[in-house]
Amino acid sequence: MTHVSNNASRRIGIDIGGTFTDLFVIEGNGESRIYKSPTTPHDPSVGLLNGLAKAADSFDESLEEFLGGVSTIVHGTTIATNAVLTRQGAKTGFVTTHGFRDLLNMRRGIRERQNDSKYAPPVPLVPRDLVATVRERVDVSGNEVVELHEEDVRAAARHFREQRVEAVAVSYLWSFLNSAHERRTAEILRAELPGVFVTVSSDVVPQIRAYERHSTTVLNAFVGPKLRNYLASIERKLTDRGFGGTLLIVQSNGGVMSPEVASDSAVNALMSGPAAAPGAALQYARRHGSEDVIAVDMGGTSFDVALVRGGESLLTSDSEIGGYRVALPMLDIHTVGAGGGSLVWVDSGGILRVGPQSATANPGPACYGRGGENPTTTDADLLMGYLNPDMFGDGAFTLDVDAARTAVEEKVAKPLGLSVTEAVEGIYRVVNATMAEAVSAVSVKRGVDPREFTMVVAGGAGPIHAVPIAQELGINRIVVPRESSVFCAVGTLLTDLKHLYARTFVSDMASLDLDRVGELYREMRNEAVETLRSENVADGDIDLAFSADVRYIGQFTEIEVPVALDGDLTRESLKQLVIDFEQKHEALNGYAMPGQDTELINVRLTALGRTAKPALADHASAGTDPSAALKGVREAVFSGSAVRTDVYDGLALRRDNRILGPAIIEQPTTTVVLLEGYAMTVDSQGNYVIEPANRPA
Repeated sequence: MTHVSNNASRRIGIDIGGTFTDLFVIEGNGESRIYKSPTTPHDPSVGLLNGLAKAADSFDESLEEFLGGVSTIVHGTTIATNAVLTRQGAKTGFVTTHGFRDLLNMRRGIRERQNDSKYAPPVPLVPRDLVATVRERVDVSGNEVVELHEEDVRAAARHFREQRVEAVAVSYLWSFLNSAHERRTAEILRAELPGVFVTVSSDVVPQIRAYERHSTTVLNAFVGPKLRNYLASIERKLTDRGFGGTLLIVQSNGGVMSPEVASDSAVNALMSGPAAAPGAALQYARRHGSEDVIAVDMGGTSFDVALVRGGESLLTSDSEIGGYRVALPMLDIHTVGAGGGSLVWVDSGGILRVGPQSATANPGPACYGRGGENPTTTDADLLMGYLNPDMFGDGAFTLDVDAARTAVEEKVAKPLGLSVTEAVEGIYRVVNATMAEAVSAVSVKRGVDPREFTMVVAGGAGPIHAVPIAQELGINRIVVPRESSVFCAVGTLLTDLKHLYARTFVSDMASLDLDRVGELYREMRNEAVETLRSENVADGDIDLAFSADVRYIGQFTEIEVPVALDGDLTRESLKQLVIDFEQKHEALNGYAMPGQDTELINVRLTALGRTAKPALADHASAGTDPSAALKGVREAVFSGSAVRTDVYDGLALRRDNRILGPAIIEQPTTTVVLLEGYAMTVDSQGNYVIEPANRPA
């Protein structure tokens, strides 16, 4: 799906969440609209097409006419994530080197939670009876020691066929140094098991550390068939309804990829849902002069936090999902169970708790009127007076105030001996403290001062809680995008095609084989360029950034450092690499050891294919007076007391309008709560900038 209609100028960003499917539609002139449609877990494509039909109807077009004018759809999906978390992926077999059958399920051989005597690792994605071993061996230099016994591979294939295995992962001990055995194994398996998804570690993550490599390869096999089937289905459905443009899928590293690449590298979509947020947050913050950003996103079940420093989103190669290790670079997103649907409860010690359990979309919070009896964050926000019961979720349904009050009174207020007002304010404070702690975890606890950052707030509920969080941490500028409730959908349109490559080459710097390292960089560069060209990226839109993982000899962890590589790698460039490593080591760890021997572990390449970015329209100034947007007054709780509070229509606010707190700003899909002592100004694109009222302009 690569043809782009000459008259197609419309772009669509899509993010499928647990409760709502979000769509952000932007026209060629920069005007934009947002839509939300209930997610359909049994088949997410149904909710997606319902959302597209809703958008088409608002344009007075048929779905076919609407999609015929779309040049690009960028799609963030939780298909892979949910498959792992619910363990509903493919039935997977695993092939590894003879003698190392249990290496995958032994994990690292240590208890991840050292002080939790009841902790047990997650159920293996591949049970032991579906782990097959093959006689083969490559040594630490990549030389064949034991030839591949093909009869072992065929025996494994017969066993997998009998067990009706749907996917097979292959990861041999030293295959990242010589992939010949893995590739031949894959050929045999594909011939013996037609229709079965086969993946090999030398394609997925060709680098050192066996357990992490095995785990990542198994995850790719486990989620691969489900994601491939979904993408094939959605491509077919879109094409049948007139879409002739480009479909792209968001990756865990914050970039995007074609459906063809995603189908083979499904593990790259494990964090596809929230991955677009940090890059989008940076674009909004840059309009206000900041390259240092804390991106927060409060959804229905979770609160996600990511740090962008110096204009770069932070990545980690040491992450996990559902307890399973992922060795591929992913955006470093910290998540806690504090969302709009997080359940409120009183523990056995009489302490008020919020989350991590969630009411989910069904039955949802008590105020949804769908049978939920337990109070949630949303119920508390409603009883605080912050939410309009008649204007929730774009008017999709009316909130039941009485049901919310009954739930809070019975489950929280009475057990704690509080009034309902005291209880809901306590809930509000607890959830705010939980989210402030999450922000602290990615900033203060890493030696970063959050007061130097701009906080960009996403999610329908995020702006309700943003000011108290910022107040707790001393953050002086908050940006709430006009499209906050569909922020990840917006972010999908602001990303580039992005592919990350790595090769392991362990050597001390003093005796490094420059020719071999240069060959590895050229190999990755050629692969990257070929992949981006296959995704229709022109050579002039390709950016390549080389780096290397370096450590002091004897260390267990390494640091990724940029490598200047205009031509061949030289001794001079190696000296600069060591200098840069020591500077970064000191910045991260507080010390460096000049003169200490260093070693190279991995060489890396980040390949970007620049995409056309939509430009949001700028608007003319309407002055500071917001009175034209004032829609009424209602009682809301601030600092323990019910206060008659001005309520503004967010869609009627115009550029440079300024509001002093306390105040409430309502949009169909989000609400902003402005505390006393804070002021909110509307910027040129309709976004809300919140700062302390006494802060100099």
